[in-house]
Amino acid sequence: MRFDDKLATVLGRNPDRESARISQWRQLLDLLAQHRDGDDPMTARAVERFAELRARVPVEARREAVIAIAGRPLVPGLVAMLAADVPAVAGALLARVSLDEAAWIDLLPRLTPTARGFVRHRRDLGMRVGAALSGFGSTDFTLTGTIAAAPAAAIEAVTARMDEEPELPLAKPTPPAAAALEPGAGEGQIRAIISRIARFRSGHDEPPAPPPAPTTFRFETNAVGIVTWVDGVPRGPLIGETIASPADGSYGVDAQAPGAFRSRAPFRDARLTVAGTGISAGEWRIAGVPAFAPADGRFLGYRCTARRPRAGERAQAAIDPDTLRQLVHELRTPINAIGGFAEMIRRQMRGPVAEPYRDRARGIVDEAARLMTAVDDLDVSARLDSDRLGLQRAAVDLASIADAVVAEHRDVRAGAAASVRTVSADPPLALGDVAAIRRMVARLVAATTALADVGEAIAITIDHGAGDTVELALPRPARLAGIAEAELLDPGFDAAGEWPDAPLLGLGFSLHLVRRLAAAAGGTLVVEEHRLVLGLPAVAGDDARLG
Repeated sequence: MRFDDKLATVLGRNPDRESARISQWRQLLDLLAQHRDGDDPMTARAVERFAELRARVPVEARREAVIAIAGRPLVPGLVAMLAADVPAVAGALLARVSLDEAAWIDLLPRLTPTARGFVRHRRDLGMRVGAALSGFGSTDFTLTGTIAAAPAAAIEAVTARMDEEPELPLAKPTPPAAAALEPGAGEGQIRAIISRIARFRSGHDEPPAPPPAPTTFRFETNAVGIVTWVDGVPRGPLIGETIASPADGSYGVDAQAPGAFRSRAPFRDARLTVAGTGISAGEWRIAGVPAFAPADGRFLGYRCTARRPRAGERAQAAIDPDTLRQLVHELRTPINAIGGFAEMIRRQMRGPVAEPYRDRARGIVDEAARLMTAVDDLDVSARLDSDRLGLQRAAVDLASIADAVVAEHRDVRAGAAASVRTVSADPPLALGDVAAIRRMVARLVAATTALADVGEAIAITIDHGAGDTVELALPRPARLAGIAEAELLDPGFDAAGEWPDAPLLGLGFSLHLVRRLAAAAGGTLVVEEHRLVLGLPAVAGDDARLG
């Protein structure tokens, strides 16, 4: 469907309920964020309708929507229109949106002083944008009196001069006093900047070499998950951050650390992204253990370490979770249709079908089921990224789930190379979400049996774990022997060779998804030398025994 057709479809609706108005506003925002072709009548109608609906959409819904699109390559015109919203919405966007220097310089004159104030808090925009912002000091910081020289002229003068001078570090400009500025004050600021450049050049032949950037640091949190102590990197960007809730934008922790925090469980290899351009900025992998007071067992917080990602661990260009979920929704319909029609052929529901065609239809049904499994895993991953999975907590018979998964595996993969069975000895009930636990067990069984050699036995053991936990353990197939944990859990890792029954999205993706689900449920996935061990919280009390 062409862009204009999509806009016409959305504009053709006349919502009469609040939920419908919110949905239409979000759809218009999504389409406008994709548009790159300039002005046209259909886009103008969309912008007008978008502006009309804004006042009828709750502020929190607007804020969540702009956060969701902030990571996309947006045009300055759309950013300016969204930045004209209330500060809660404008600030959420301007703290996250990514533009090149030319786009920022084009955008600044179109922003309000309040919006430019949000931009001033950014530390990743470069010297030219910072110099351009300083040209607005005479208007943005003045409370009374005559407004100083035109900001657009100041930007033009600064950027022209910066093209002639080398890019050297400048001190952060000091805002002028909150009093009326005389005409020409903006030019004075520009002259001061140029003078500082000249003084720097006369006193330094070459800027000093920066110190080596640290690759690790330590930090601690209090009992509510707020970072209160940092050692090894500058404290400023990290103090006040939290591991108790996932990031609502580009910066913060992923869903693994908050899942462990809720259960007071250890975690490792969770993602942390720090804002800014300093030596602590960027992507880290963090591990942490809970700390308790020795005297009374009171929870004190977490003791954590951070390291830079290893080769292959760094996140690739991420797809926005909402966009991924929309893609998942659009994939489910055709896959269901293909699988359903093939099933009708296999069962001869519309008349006799020759055996070769029935066999082919049976293969299509199986492949459609594998595709749907992969699509479901993508949906779960997107929900984990946006903290929208909504796991329930109930008593779950882990042994019964494992038996059912193994039986289903035997039915579907009757010719599989490995034999698989479950062994359990009066384990406690697990505490968690039934669907999530079944998904974890199914992915572990599929991953291990698919790579097992002919005749290799896979014995699933379920038993008491450390503390109040129940553990499900599977042996690592011989083909996975010696592979490091970091490589095995890399979402891009897949075992060498052709394995028809292997997870469609790769072994690494499946195991990484199991670990994330386990962390969200308050559990762990531990990769031992010879085993994969899934640990889950156990139901406490005598009624937790199987009968």
